[in-house]
Order: sequence, then structure tokens, then C-alpha cells
Amino acid sequence: MDTQTNGHRITEFGEAALTGWRGAAGRAIAKPIARRTRFSQQQVEAAIGIALVAYAIYHVVQPAIRTARR
Repeated sequence: MDTQTNGHRITEFGEAALTGWRGAAGRAIAKPIARRTRFSQQQVEAAIGIALVAYAIYHVVQPAIRTARR
């Protein structure tokens, strides 16, 4: 599989996660971050979206892990 294709898919996934108020906030902070780093605004938005998805998964899985440990 081509590395650029995988990178494009990851970027699309991260951007798709930015919906609603989280998307508005993510896009608002992505622009100044992109100006100060070597990353494009699209890449920063994707990273923010992926972080939000990971955080949501963590909150869904955490209670199940706690229950399993008891």
C-alpha cells in the first residue's frame, strides 16, 4: 500500500471527526498552530480530530476496564 494513500486516509479520518462545536473549535485553533509549525492546517485539523476520537474511545472503554478489574 502506498504511504501517501495511508497518510491521506488518516487525514480524512481526522477531519471527518471534526463535527459540530468540536469541529468549529478544532478549526479555529488549527490555523494559528499551523502558522507556527511546519504542519499544514489540514494536518493539524486531522491531528485534533484523531485526538478527539481517541479521547471518546477512552471514555467509552474506561468503565468496562474498571468493571473487569473488580
